[in-house]
Amino acid sequence: MSNFNFIGRRRIWFIASALVFVVAMASLFTQGLNLGIDFTGGTILDARFAKPVTTAAVRGVLAQFHLQNSIIQATGKSGHEVLITMPVISEHERGNLDAALTKNLGSFQTVSLNKVTGVISSTLVRQGILAVITASLLIIVYMAIRFNARFALTGIAAVFYDALVSVGIISLLRVQVSSAFVAAVLTIIGYSINDRIIIFDRIRENMGKRNKEGVAEVANRSLNQTLVRSINTAATVIIAMLAILLFGGATTRDFAITMVVGVFFGAYSSIFVAAPLWVTWMERDEAERARSAAAGKAAVAKVLAGPAPAPASMANPVPVAQGGGETGPRPSVPKGGGKKKKSRRQRKGGR
Repeated sequence: MSNFNFIGRRRIWFIASALVFVVAMASLFTQGLNLGIDFTGGTILDARFAKPVTTAAVRGVLAQFHLQNSIIQATGKSGHEVLITMPVISEHERGNLDAALTKNLGSFQTVSLNKVTGVISSTLVRQGILAVITASLLIIVYMAIRFNARFALTGIAAVFYDALVSVGIISLLRVQVSSAFVAAVLTIIGYSINDRIIIFDRIRENMGKRNKEGVAEVANRSLNQTLVRSINTAATVIIAMLAILLFGGATTRDFAITMVVGVFFGAYSSIFVAAPLWVTWMERDEAERARSAAAGKAAVAKVLAGPAPAPASMANPVPVAQGGGETGPRPSVPKGGGKKKKSRRQRKGGR
């Protein structure tokens, strides 16, 4: 088992994560997303060719007009019919495209030509946002039931980090956003929360067995115990997505890129964001409980000790002279103003 000090370096991870988040959000708010046809509207051409054609051959012709990112689907079993979804083009551009398709692939017949408006795209955006919010709320409920509120809130905070950073990086890379992008984001959320549950479950198990270990030590040991599993799972998904990226063609390229970015940051945030956030929260709560317990013990000890005894100087006060400010008993003064009486002999001698 590895022995990396993940929790001890949490400030470094927090700073690095914050920098990545700032860069991603800066790209998202400055240049926005590269929205595809599903969101901006476009033209759908259903063409039936006289000879069988392949989607790669059709895409090669479209690339001459910078339309290589169009969605091309073979709808007929014989390979004669192709459905092309591309950005809105003018009548002149469409005439040039028809001529190029005929020249390179043979004659074809236009079965239908439709335009996708922005109304459909706005509906898709709203439904996508609603799907992400609904999934997040259900995940919070599930984690709160299985674990507790702290695990649920820190887990969903890391999920939002994954989703926002992935969207920001997609904006930075200028990957085209289509309807498959929404599916990729939901898949990233599901993968991230699954990886988080594995780590949190191990932390909960080790917390029940701890003796004098602190929260940070338990979490660090749990991360090291699940590290190999997290890396292997992320690497397996990323390798599969790279294969799709390299051999799947242009249609699945954007989905594969989104998945690679999302899975990488999902594994990263599970180790470097979610667990350290939970540890920070737990340590703060335990410190607060310790202060409250210490204050309670001090109050009980004060009550049991009773009132404090009065000082000795207050128990036997020394009277203070009224006039001169001197302390101590006043000297006795004989009667008669302090003069001594003369004896009878003295009085006779003085006559």
